[in-house]
Amino acid sequence: MFRPTPSLQAIFQRNEGRLIHKCEHYFDVYERHFSSFRGCSPRILEIGVFHGGSLDMWHSYFGRGTHLVGIDIDQRCADLARRNIDIRIGNQGDREFLRRVVAEDGPFDIIIEDGSHLPEHQIIAFEELWSAVKPGGVMLIEDLCTNYWSEYGGERGGDGMFMEYIKPLVDDLNALNSRSDDFIATDFTRTCTGMHLYDSMVLFDRGTHKPLTTCLSGRPVFETGTSLITDEHWAKIAEMSSPVRRAQRVLRSPIQSADTALRRARRRVGH
Repeated sequence: MFRPTPSLQAIFQRNEGRLIHKCEHYFDVYERHFSSFRGCSPRILEIGVFHGGSLDMWHSYFGRGTHLVGIDIDQRCADLARRNIDIRIGNQGDREFLRRVVAEDGPFDIIIEDGSHLPEHQIIAFEELWSAVKPGGVMLIEDLCTNYWSEYGGERGGDGMFMEYIKPLVDDLNALNSRSDDFIATDFTRTCTGMHLYDSMVLFDRGTHKPLTTCLSGRPVFETGTSLITDEHWAKIAEMSSPVRRAQRVLRSPIQSADTALRRARRRVGH
């Protein structure tokens, strides 16, 4: 008997195990960007183990074969390791520590930064771990609300804020479209295929970012510049007008074709 797999929020709500702490709207974001990894044995890195409940949640959600690596500064978290869940104890603000984790455990399909919530640590995590995301993978930085909270050193528009750090990345994402000599593609440009901003969260898609290409379909309705429509597409338009193609369209949609013919006949007789 087929049983639908539970959503991440359902797994969270049914949890009677280790403690999990999440903002409610995060679950829709998780489902939108993580669901394609279900059943694919992803390799996941999560910064911020807390009580270990989220590691259990991810394992239940993604299914058999999932391998998780958790990072935390609290030595007590080491006892939460078990089969397919490894715990690395260290400070996420320590670049050398993060590099060792990447060398020993990477690369990853999904990286979730949910650690100290300090803006400077969020920047360090992104700079050190972005290259450890597999092509087709994602990196999520969450709890960015702290960039606006003074108790975390947050300040709207302030230096060293992760939110300020990522604003120029929006330009970098589009650098392949530049027609200026002083605006060129970076490594981020070439490896990021999308940025998704939400309340207190930003998610990055990693892949091969190629220059823009355009394509055409259908027929022009008005006069248009010859540079837009290529010789190849003019040939396709000519092919569309062939008797064989017209007959094929009638066979595919006789009602629509008859309706079109009727409208044309009415126009010819002035009705």
